[in-house]
Amino acid sequence: MKRIMSGLRTDEAGPQEHNKIALHRICRELVDRSPLLLPLIVVAGCIAGGVIGGCAVCMALVAGLMLHRYRTLSCALLCGCVVILSQALRTRCEQHFFPSGCAPAAVQLEGTVVATLNHGCILETGWTGVRVALYSNEARWQLGDKLRVVAAPLPPTSPPVSGMFSQERWMRGQGLAARLSCLQWVKTGISHGRASLMRVAGYIREALSNRLMPPGTRNDIRRQVLCALVLGEKERADESTTEIFRRGGCLHVFAVSGLHVGIVAGICWFLLRLCHVRPLFGRYVQLTLVGMYVLATGLAVPALRAYLMLAILMGGMILRRRTSFLNAWCFAAILILMLQPWQLFQPGFQLSFIVYGAICLGVRYGMGKLPWFGPDTYIPARLRTRSERLTSVVDLFVRGAVVVSLSAWLVALPLTIFQFHVVNTMSYLINILLAPLLPVVMFAGLLVLAAGWLPLLGGWIHTVALCTTGWLIALVDISGTLPGAYLPAAPAAPPTAFMAVDLGYGKSFTALGNPGLFLGDVQRLSTARYMVQPALFHAGFSPLLCVNNSESGAIQLYQRSWPQLRVLVVTPGDPPRRFSTDAGSFTIYAPPAGIPGKFAANLCPVILWERADGKRILYVGNAALSTLETIPPKQRIADVLILGYNAHEPIIDTEYVWAMRIRELILLPSTNENWMPREKLPGVEIRTLSAQPRGIIR
Repeated sequence: MKRIMSGLRTDEAGPQEHNKIALHRICRELVDRSPLLLPLIVVAGCIAGGVIGGCAVCMALVAGLMLHRYRTLSCALLCGCVVILSQALRTRCEQHFFPSGCAPAAVQLEGTVVATLNHGCILETGWTGVRVALYSNEARWQLGDKLRVVAAPLPPTSPPVSGMFSQERWMRGQGLAARLSCLQWVKTGISHGRASLMRVAGYIREALSNRLMPPGTRNDIRRQVLCALVLGEKERADESTTEIFRRGGCLHVFAVSGLHVGIVAGICWFLLRLCHVRPLFGRYVQLTLVGMYVLATGLAVPALRAYLMLAILMGGMILRRRTSFLNAWCFAAILILMLQPWQLFQPGFQLSFIVYGAICLGVRYGMGKLPWFGPDTYIPARLRTRSERLTSVVDLFVRGAVVVSLSAWLVALPLTIFQFHVVNTMSYLINILLAPLLPVVMFAGLLVLAAGWLPLLGGWIHTVALCTTGWLIALVDISGTLPGAYLPAAPAAPPTAFMAVDLGYGKSFTALGNPGLFLGDVQRLSTARYMVQPALFHAGFSPLLCVNNSESGAIQLYQRSWPQLRVLVVTPGDPPRRFSTDAGSFTIYAPPAGIPGKFAANLCPVILWERADGKRILYVGNAALSTLETIPPKQRIADVLILGYNAHEPIIDTEYVWAMRIRELILLPSTNENWMPREKLPGVEIRTLSAQPRGIIR
């Protein structure tokens, strides 16, 4: 009778009541299928804090009370209390060592090395203690070492352009309270916890990596990718190799993630079934083998998430209990966030969990029941011909690859824009093409580890693995070199824009116009890779000319980012050169013939940029005074003067500068800001690049 009356009330209800009833039913089914969803929302909100945390708790309260799920609500509130308490203890510990509002002073810490860095480590004093990045050029620490250190805080640095590597964001993602320079340290012992387990796993990974990359093959890009793909050994890969996968939008393939764990689990299950192992016993073996693989690859968060979900699903099969993918997903997220709350701000955590959820939703609602080009689903499989069965399998594979890749790309796009400030337009298509190739490469790499040492069969296995890895690299490389495949998230700089960036240690580089040219201290490959190219890329500049004599590696890096770029080598005595773009006309004045070449700055040219809006910018930089005097006096008149310092022929005469009729003077870091008194240049705005937050952008 109650069902009949409820049905009558539903039929008599209006459209708004129908929507409320449907929404209530969806929420109830969602909470019933995944009781851990509300605790996950509360835990993530409490870690984020602020308005987000308050909204998350209110949402959980409203949902729990309206749906009458009091036990679920109690669990959510309990998890939130634990997180808030641990966050409060950690904050109190950080304030004890690094009190706000006080001058930085040396601190004494005692903790365990939980991760190694380049010339340093991450030191942790406990679960609710403080985590710091400790640096030293002499010490070499290992995972699990217990240290007592005296260290001094390092000043924070900010990137000159949004999108470049930010130490502040990196520290937040690692849960670090400060960066310290080690003054004194003493090793007090070795930990026997997770850090020591990771230390043993590192030894295992090193031994396995040596099988994939024997001595003498360090420069083989195929073996670099194979080590990173199979074992997560990214440290063996060159930066140029990583750049190929970054530009191709396939950097997730370059590191061990949930995809790799799924492939390894599938390979293990296939081999166990091939050996006629009973399913009940095979599940235990599969969990053990996959767990050893995840441990050997370093317990990365995406791989750990996949293994926890696999363990829950396999446990449900063993215990004959129904399991939910969404509930397993929530359990893995809660467990990781309760142990390491800072993972919420890590790009790896966000991409792993959010992309997996999007894939599940895409498969659930995007696959559909009707095939795209296969036989009708109403025809029983036993009545289909062999070609129809094959077509049905191909149709299912194509639909799955398209839906999975599209779902992952649509969700990962805003995350990559927010975290990395880039847009990969071709990653959607390239991931579809990589879907059938990745399992083959993974299986070949695992075969090398298992049987690559055999006398006859081992050589053939190595050949197959390297050949398939080469195909993978070529496919990703082609996709990354296509026009518009790798774009900055920031809009393009206007044609009249110019930028000067401090590189530290008195060095800098300047970009004039878009499209235009750039010059300065851009010769070294390391500077080009980590500062010059990222700054130009994320600021939206597309230079056409590089005026300097750069290293071959730096030139290749620049031309890979901007294929139309030309490198102009200026030699003393060359006549003035002029070229025009949409940004205006540029005149390049070379040093005079016979100038002493002892100082490298003597060979720097002077650039006169006449913008399209009529404004004149004269870039002198570190060029010598004799180079500037080769320009006719009328051509030296400019609105903006960008000036550095030349040790051989410095420009220190204020009257000389005043005769140029400049209205703005930008001093590069190589100058001493006190050498030119401001009172002798009335009406001239003087800006010092080194006094800016590592950059000037106009």
